[in-house]
Amino acid sequence: MTALAYLVLFCIIAIGSLIAVSVANERERRTRLIRRKLKDLKRKVDELEELVIEVDLLVESRAIAKIINDEIIDMLQAMIKLDPSATYLHANLGNAEKRSEELSNESQERTLSRLRESDSQIARAQHLLNEAGRVLKHQHAIGNISLEENNLFITQLSWSYLMVDVVSHIAQGHKALNRSDILTAHAFYKRAQQTLSQSAHSDHRRHRMIKELGEILSNRRKSLSTDLMPETHFNPDESDTTTYTPPPPEQDAQAAAK
Repeated sequence: MTALAYLVLFCIIAIGSLIAVSVANERERRTRLIRRKLKDLKRKVDELEELVIEVDLLVESRAIAKIINDEIIDMLQAMIKLDPSATYLHANLGNAEKRSEELSNESQERTLSRLRESDSQIARAQHLLNEAGRVLKHQHAIGNISLEENNLFITQLSWSYLMVDVVSHIAQGHKALNRSDILTAHAFYKRAQQTLSQSAHSDHRRHRMIKELGEILSNRRKSLSTDLMPETHFNPDESDTTTYTPPPPEQDAQAAAK
């Protein structure tokens, strides 16, 4: 074999090696991109799964939680396309599809839990309701829900947003009354009533709640009707005949400011 033939052979080998290295590097780069994409999607799925659970506790209709869960299903299907060999993704998809069936059942008995123990917990619940609104906006943008459905769901979310605040403060008032702290109880009831009065929400229950809170403040009832506030575990004892005189305005203002 001549020197030229050797040179050509070495050149072919070198080019082949470069091509092989380039292909390997491209595969490694693609693998890293897929892993990074899967990691990002996994984080978003985890956040949405938490959102589904919280929204199902905060909102009366289960339709919004189901829409969020449907987005989880879409994301898991996209993840499976990226990595069909990931068996855990198939298991997660199965769980999400099962959860979708459960959320489709509006008649299933469940308990709302809008009551929060602190201002930070109230803020956290309201933040999650805002996040649910963003999911609805995305689902509407891609054509999965109509404008009418989107508007209805946003109205439901805004009612839940209001109720987290109102119900939590009423419960704090109940707890104060149960320990005979009349001044604090009155301030919490008054704050809940003012929050409702300042809201422009169109739900017809808002006026009933304002009226019944007025009856609580004037000693004509102990708690709200259960259809308005099913979170009854802090309700004062209805058989207790103890009454109280509403505090003077200046004391009421001081208690409300605490």
